[in-house]
Amino acid sequence: METTFQQFVNLGFGWFIVILAITGYFLTLRRLGEKWVFWIVLATGWGFFALANTLIVTGISTAQPLIEGIWFSSFVLVVMSMAMLFIKLTQVRQRRQSTNQ
Repeated sequence: METTFQQFVNLGFGWFIVILAITGYFLTLRRLGEKWVFWIVLATGWGFFALANTLIVTGISTAQPLIEGIWFSSFVLVVMSMAMLFIKLTQVRQRRQSTNQ
């Protein structure tokens, strides 16, 4: 299987987002003093995406069901992290409104 430029872009993008999510976790921890699990789940989801693209780029495409399972897991984790983010932001907003009253 021939590796295309798009697969290299996906690979770099995936690992870049993992690094950003880990950085966001530590920035949130330092500035707010809170551990938001959303960041860890987001980094794991994008890590699975990057792992699947790494397997494709390295030529390990014989395990196609494994790669598809990793991709599916990454999509589930990213969607789950977005839901966790909305829940957390709602909690923060409610906390701020209750302290302002």
